[in-house]
Amino acid sequence: NAAGYDDCLMLTEDGHIAEGSAANFFMIQGKTLVTPPVTDDILVGITRAAVMQLAADVELDVVERSVDRTEVYQADEAFLCGTGVQVAPIVEVDGRAVGTGRPGTTTLRLQEAYFRAVRGNDPRYRQWCTPVYGGMPRIT
Repeated sequence: NAAGYDDCLMLTEDGHIAEGSAANFFMIQGKTLVTPPVTDDILVGITRAAVMQLAADVELDVVERSVDRTEVYQADEAFLCGTGVQVAPIVEVDGRAVGTGRPGTTTLRLQEAYFRAVRGNDPRYRQWCTPVYGGMPRIT
């Protein structure tokens, strides 16, 4: 956007990362998926819960804990997730590259697992989906 960034990370009163402007925050450190706990005043999102469940599919352990904003500078990968953004990689924070400065391979694997699940292409998660048919109404 005109200010030079795509979104922001909202902080708690004590300076920890809470979430994005309309999405939950995750970072990956090695084989661990880290996300702020619900006690850090975050949105308890359905997409967040889905991503936490899908983490096992890409061999990640999940840890809920407060995250200092400087930790994201050292993270291997980071992303936002939510109904609108789905799973969106973060490549830079405060002008510093996150990981390689490109969407990380584990984030992309999680993104693909999420897309398979919500599109009904993974039978293990079909219970998450209610089919919706049709598109825009026809104008006659």
